[in-house]
Amino acid sequence: MNIQLTSCTAKDTEALYAFEIEKTAQLGYRIGQVHAGKGIAKEAVRLLLGQCREHDTDEVQAKTTDANIASQKILEHNGFEPIDKKEEAVLDGQRIQLMHYSWRR
Repeated sequence: MNIQLTSCTAKDTEALYAFEIEKTAQLGYRIGQVHAGKGIAKEAVRLLLGQCREHDTDEVQAKTTDANIASQKILEHNGFEPIDKKEEAVLDGQRIQLMHYSWRR
C-alpha cells in the first residue's frame, strides 16, 4: 500500500509526502521556506503515524541533519526517538551530519 499526503502547493513551493507502508517505513519530508513554521510538517507526520498505526506498521525511521533543529523538534514532538547512529553525507559539496530517528508502536 502506498499512502500519499499532499499538504499545500504554491507557485514557488510544493510539499509532498509519500510513504510506503510496511512493517518498517521510511519518512521524508520537505517544506518550502514560504510555508515553514506553520505546523504543516508536524501535522503531516502526525497524520502519517495515524495511518501507520492503522496498518500495523512496527517502525518508522527518519533522518535529519544535525543543524535542522526544527525537524528534530517535529520528530520528537511526534514520538520519534534519536538513535545512537550518525552518518556523514555530502550535500552541495559540503559535508553534513545526519541524525537517525525511530518511532515504534
